[in-house]
Amino acid sequence: MGAYVLRRGLRTAIVLVVASIAVFYGLRIAPGDPTGGVLSPTALQEVRDAYRQRLGLDEPIWVQYGIYLKNLAQGDLGSSLITGKSIPELLGFYGRNSLVLGLAATAIIYAVGLPLGALAAARRNTAVDQAITGVSIAGMGVPNFWLALLLIYLFASRLHWLPSGGCCAPRQLVLPAVVLAAEGAAVTIRMTRSSMLEQLGQDYVRTHRAKGLAESVVVYGRVFRNALNPIISLAGLRLGWLVGYALIVETIFQWPGLGYLLVDAILRRDYPVAQFFSLLLVTVVVVANLLADVAYGIADPRIRHA
Repeated sequence: MGAYVLRRGLRTAIVLVVASIAVFYGLRIAPGDPTGGVLSPTALQEVRDAYRQRLGLDEPIWVQYGIYLKNLAQGDLGSSLITGKSIPELLGFYGRNSLVLGLAATAIIYAVGLPLGALAAARRNTAVDQAITGVSIAGMGVPNFWLALLLIYLFASRLHWLPSGGCCAPRQLVLPAVVLAAEGAAVTIRMTRSSMLEQLGQDYVRTHRAKGLAESVVVYGRVFRNALNPIISLAGLRLGWLVGYALIVETIFQWPGLGYLLVDAILRRDYPVAQFFSLLLVTVVVVANLLADVAYGIADPRIRHA
C-alpha cells in the first residue's frame, strides 16, 4: 500500500509542478499587463515601463518564475497589485464564502440525490421512476450558465422571490447553491438508482424477502446502505467538479468567492492573486483525485497491484 501511495503522490507532485509552470507562463504571455488596471489610461509609456521594471516584469519569464518560487519558499505569498491586500487576507474572506457555497451545494446534492435515486429504484418502471429519471437527465444536460440565467429570470426578475446576486445573506445563497448543485444532484440520482437496482438483483435481497422482512426494510434498510459504496467513492471527485463549476456560478451571481476573485484577477492581470489562487484551485482538484485514488486502492486491492 505504501508503494501505491508513493507512486500516486509522485504523479501528483509532477502534475502540480507542470501546472505551476503553465499558469505562470500563461498569465504572462496573454495580452495585457498590470499597468492597465493600476495606472491611468493616459499614463505615459515611460511611467508604464518604470512600473513594469519595479515589478520585475522586464526580466525574462524564467527569471520571474525563479523569483516567484523563491518567494513562495520563504513564505511570501505576495499582495494584490490592484487593492494592495495580502494573499492571506484575500484567502480568509473569499475562501470562507466559497466554503459556505460549496457546503450548501454539497448538502443539496445529497439531500436531493440520494432520496430521489432510492425512490426511483424502489418504484422501477413506474411513473415516479420515469419522472425522476427525466428530471435527472435534464439536470445533467442543462449547462450551468443557462440554468443560472433561467433561475435569475424566473425567481428574481419575474417573481421577485430571491435576489439575483450578492452576498452573503441566506436568501442570496439559494440560487447559486442550487445552480452549483444541479448537475451533481442529477448524477447522484442516476448513480443511486443504478447501484440500488444492481443490489436488488443480489441473492441476499431474495433471502431477506423470503424471511418475511417488509419491503421498505429490505430496500431502504439493507439495499440502500450497500448501494452507497460507489457514491462514497465518487465524493472525492465531486470536489473537483464543484471547484470548476464555482468559477462560472460565482461570476454570474457576483458571489465573492475564490472563483469570482480568480476571474477578476485574470481579467485585471493581477498576477500575484491570479497565480496563487489558480494554483490553489488546481491543488484542491489534484489532491481530491489523489485521495480518491487512494480510497479506491484501499477498497479494492486489485487496483493498487495493477
